[in-house]
Amino acid sequence: MKLVFVHDHVFYTDGEGCYYTSGKLPYSVWERYLSVFEQITVVARAKKLTNLDDVSKLNLSSGLNVSFVEMPSLSNPKNIVTKRQQVIKKMKEIILENDAVIARVPSELGLLAAKIALKVNKPWAVEVVAHAWDALWNYGNIQGKIYAPILYWRTREIVKKSKFSLYVTKKFLQSKYPSYGYQINCSNVELPNVPEEVLVQRLQREVSDKYTIGLIGSLNSNYKGIDTALKAIQLIRNIVPNIELRILGDGSKDLWLNLASNLDVLQNVRFDGVLPGGDAVFNWLDNLDLYIHPSRQEGLPRALIEAMSRGLPALGSTVAGIPELLEEQCLHSPNDYKKLANLIECSLDINWREEQSRKNFLTAKDYTKEVLDNRRRLFLEELRGFASTLKSNR
Repeated sequence: MKLVFVHDHVFYTDGEGCYYTSGKLPYSVWERYLSVFEQITVVARAKKLTNLDDVSKLNLSSGLNVSFVEMPSLSNPKNIVTKRQQVIKKMKEIILENDAVIARVPSELGLLAAKIALKVNKPWAVEVVAHAWDALWNYGNIQGKIYAPILYWRTREIVKKSKFSLYVTKKFLQSKYPSYGYQINCSNVELPNVPEEVLVQRLQREVSDKYTIGLIGSLNSNYKGIDTALKAIQLIRNIVPNIELRILGDGSKDLWLNLASNLDVLQNVRFDGVLPGGDAVFNWLDNLDLYIHPSRQEGLPRALIEAMSRGLPALGSTVAGIPELLEEQCLHSPNDYKKLANLIECSLDINWREEQSRKNFLTAKDYTKEVLDNRRRLFLEELRGFASTLKSNR
C-alpha cells in the first residue's frame, strides 16, 4: 500500500535527489508511516541548497521507500493565480496513483490534497498540528490578520469531513477543529526513552554564577515570542546581572539583534544557530538552568517537551496545548513580558526548580517514542484497513 503525505514544509534539496530538513521532518518521521505502508510520497515545497547552507546542521529526510515531489507555494496571491491549476492537476495525478493520503494541516497544500482526495473518493486522513487562526494572526502583517479567519474556517470544514483525524494535543485543537470520524491524540514529538540518570544529573547540577535560560524557535517566526523573552530579560537583568538568554533556531538574527540592542540587553543574549535534532539538542538543553516557551501560536510544542524530558524546569505561554504540559503557576499570557519576568525571578528558587524538574521529567514520559509509536500505528492501521477494503471493492 502506498501513502501520500502533504504539507507546506520547506525542504532543502541538493538537486540530485537528497532532501534535508531543519529538524521537523527527518527520515525517522517517515519510518513511522513505513511501519504500516510500504511506500510514501512526500508532497511539499523545496529550496535549493546554497554554499551558505551548512548541511551538517540539517537532518537528512531522504531514505529508502520515500520519494519527494516539489510543489510551488500557494501561500501568496501571485502563485494562487498563476500556479494553482498546475498544482491541482499534479496533485490529483499523485493522489490517484497512491492508496491513501495524509494531509497535515493547517497548510495550503494539505487542504488542497484533502479536498482532491474527497472529490476522487480516495481514503484520506488529517493531522492537525496547529491552530490556523493563531498562526496567521501572529504572522506579523495585516494580510495575515485578514486571512486568519478564512484559513481557520477552511481548516475546520476539512477536518469536520475527515473520517480519520490525528491531533497533537489532548483537548485544545479538538475543541477548535472537531471531527466526527475515528480520531486520536498523538504528539509529533520524537523522544527516546530517557533514563532516570538524566533527572539525577539535573538535580545534582552545580549552581553557577550565570543563570542560563534557553528558547528554541525559528528566528523567522514572529509568533515564537522572542521579543517577549528579550523584554523580560530587560526587566530582570538588574536582579540577575549574569542572566543569559540562549536562542536556538534557524533564520536571520538581524531583527532580534537590533531589538536586543535597543533594549540594551545585547550582552545578555546569545544566538546558537541550528543544531541537528537528537543528542546535539539534548546536550544544548542540559547546559540550561531554565527553558522558556513564550509563543503566541503552537500546537503541542516539541521543543518544550524535549526540554521537559531533560528534567528542565520550564515556563510557557497559555496558548494552545502548552497548558496541557505545564502547571498554571508556570504560565503567562502571550506578550505578557512583565509576568514572564516575574516568573523567571521566581524560578531562581532552587526548591521550585527541583520540584518542577521532577514533574516535567515525569510528564515527558507520556511522549516517548515507544508510547506514541504504538498509538500512531493503530491510527495508521485503521487508515490502511479502510483503504484496502475500498481498493478491493473497486
